[in-house]
Amino acid sequence: MPCLAVYTNLPKDKVPGDFLQQASVFLGNQLAKPEHYVTVRLHPDQMMMHGGSSDLCGFVELYNISDGAKNKEHALAIAEFLESKLSIPKNRFYVTFTNLKRGDVALDGKTFA
Repeated sequence: MPCLAVYTNLPKDKVPGDFLQQASVFLGNQLAKPEHYVTVRLHPDQMMMHGGSSDLCGFVELYNISDGAKNKEHALAIAEFLESKLSIPKNRFYVTFTNLKRGDVALDGKTFA
């Protein structure tokens, strides 16, 4: 059920055409979850500032069924992935984690609990 949401002021025409596919594979591998459960949402062309500057920046949210024990590891991997694929410097976006319980997420009308 992991969902990675990336909000950025990067123009849509600067996003690599295969970014969503690469992000889906990356996230499944990083979280050790089957890719068929992964959702990736990219929101380019956002009106954004970070640290008082409208230079290239972003805001990232990761929703995952997890206890959060590996958030530190995931933070670094996500930062490196986004910097390499979208050229957003690691110090120009936050990553926030929403760690959900199995009973808080449903697919096909059934919770994961």
